[in-house]
Amino acid sequence: MIYIHKVLPYFFYPITILLLLMIIAVIYKKRTPLVAAIFLLLVTSSPIFSDALWDALEEGQLRKLPSAVQAADAVVVLSGMMGVVKSANGSVFEWSDPDRFFGGIELMRAGKAPSIIFTGGKLPWQGDVKTEGEILSDYAITYGIKPEQIQITKDVENTKDEAIAVKEILRKNNLNRIILVTSSFHMPRASRLFVQEGIEVQEYGVDSKVEVRSRTPMDFLPSAHAFKFTQEAVREFIGRGYYLVRENLAF
Repeated sequence: MIYIHKVLPYFFYPITILLLLMIIAVIYKKRTPLVAAIFLLLVTSSPIFSDALWDALEEGQLRKLPSAVQAADAVVVLSGMMGVVKSANGSVFEWSDPDRFFGGIELMRAGKAPSIIFTGGKLPWQGDVKTEGEILSDYAITYGIKPEQIQITKDVENTKDEAIAVKEILRKNNLNRIILVTSSFHMPRASRLFVQEGIEVQEYGVDSKVEVRSRTPMDFLPSAHAFKFTQEAVREFIGRGYYLVRENLAF
């Protein structure tokens, strides 16, 4: 199933549509598909366009202070902030977006929950490594969280798996109220999936992708970074659409 989740977005990515338009232009010797491809590239590689997509994804997800959050049964930190890289001693994890981890730590330090749950994120192609939850658990201890306050779910591959795995832990301990920590753009989809499992959720979005800054002429010029940013936004929109369709069709 994880391979479907990863491959499906490629059919809707700007790069895929661009390639198809250029192939059509070459095969049929038509100018219109080529012009459309150039126009699509200019739009999707524009920082102002990619930022607009991320603004839409993060709408309503303003960063909160721990003081604005009510106490709950557990803080839940979702995986997706680390990557596996090679080292002299084999494969190791490195940070990519650590805000989720530090968001969970600041909530624990503020006394907002007696325990913290890390999800055991691990993908099939990552090889024989620990789960992300196990790595984060070790880090949490170095930041003053007691081992008995930490729980780790079973291995999970996607957000739906995380919601189900967290529910299992909560049910065993007769708990149901959580503070959910994940990236702001990911929060609407993640929160919805956790609520569907009957979990009472407080949202604590972190890792905002769009900075607060003034616009410059550079925001209207093509950028490889903006193009990548657009593609990542499209992937999240597809993820939301997938689970919405799945929910409505009940499969």
